Amino acid sequence: MTVSGVRRWACVRALLAVVFGGAVMLAGGGAAWADAFTVGGVTVDVRAASAAKAREQALRQGQVEAYRRLLAVVVIDADRARLPELGADAVESLVSDFSVSDEKASSTRYIASLTVHFDPERVAAFLRANGVAMVRGSDETVVLLGVYRAAPGEPPQLWEETNPWRPLLAQTAVSRGLFPVAVPLGDLLDAEQVPTEKALALDVDAMDALLARYGADAVIVALAEIKPGEGAHLILKRYPRPLPAALSELSSPIADDPAAALGDLAAHAVLAVARGGKPPVSGTMVGETDSLAILVPVASLADWVRVDRTLRALPGVKAVILRAARIDVVQAALQYTGDAEALRAAIARVGFSVAVRDGYWEVTPAPEPATPPLQ
Repeated sequence: MTVSGVRRWACVRALLAVVFGGAVMLAGGGAAWADAFTVGGVTVDVRAASAAKAREQALRQGQVEAYRRLLAVVVIDADRARLPELGADAVESLVSDFSVSDEKASSTRYIASLTVHFDPERVAAFLRANGVAMVRGSDETVVLLGVYRAAPGEPPQLWEETNPWRPLLAQTAVSRGLFPVAVPLGDLLDAEQVPTEKALALDVDAMDALLARYGADAVIVALAEIKPGEGAHLILKRYPRPLPAALSELSSPIADDPAAALGDLAAHAVLAVARGGKPPVSGTMVGETDSLAILVPVASLADWVRVDRTLRALPGVKAVILRAARIDVVQAALQYTGDAEALRAAIARVGFSVAVRDGYWEVTPAPEPATPPLQ
């Protein structure tokens, strides 16, 4: 490749990163259920006889930890206890790919952060073989209000900047993708319309104001209280329809780390909200999301942007995830529900051609019509 070609590709990659990053942020508020099978932020720290052995052990341990976190989201507690313990080899068979960041290594130590992508079909098949079903996602758009009490008797916090629970709860819900989340701005209007006491009381006027402002279907008020030396306790309330009693209250046994206890509560709260929400009209289960690898020949960034936007708008398509790119071709994962042939037909209807090559779908966009010259 020429120097000019290298420079041009560097610009294309930078622009793709900007466009793709924006797409991810926009998708964060939707029901991107495949996100439930991506587990990020898994920190590993392993010492071994050599750096290579430490890295190998750390990656295997990290995937096992990610598997445990995945089950905490897509399987209810009672069913989780029935599942067999899996070793690293068995867990790796459920993983489609993973990425590593923040690597640090010495001659005997390896530290990193992992993001693990599990294959929904393999996970679903494993659970079915053990008589366990996954949690359904929900079509309801939910406003999450995380109310925090630092200790029994302390005043509750909602909109205060010192509240660590509200952003943690929202971040956990968005990253899990089991239901659409409307994240409140937390501005002066929110604080005036929904003061803490009205949130805890599920005040009708305050709740209706939130639903109207954010175009949501439900409000979840999650009160997390730290109990020093005992762990943390969570009470969930939903408006306008109450949560089932079995889902409305739980505790975390983590007693020595308040931050970890809150993280534990956040994962369980998201699962409870998903279980208690309105199921999707289609009845689609989380595990029924399929993923296929596509290759898209491109001549410019504009070609990829056009294809990306077109594919996302097709019926059944849940996400288009950029995996790799060259100056002339983009590789992506297309996540969808339904029949593959119906998807192929839908792609053809928008003027794109599809050819299957070596396990990939090669999706070739139709040329844009030329702009007629001005008369």
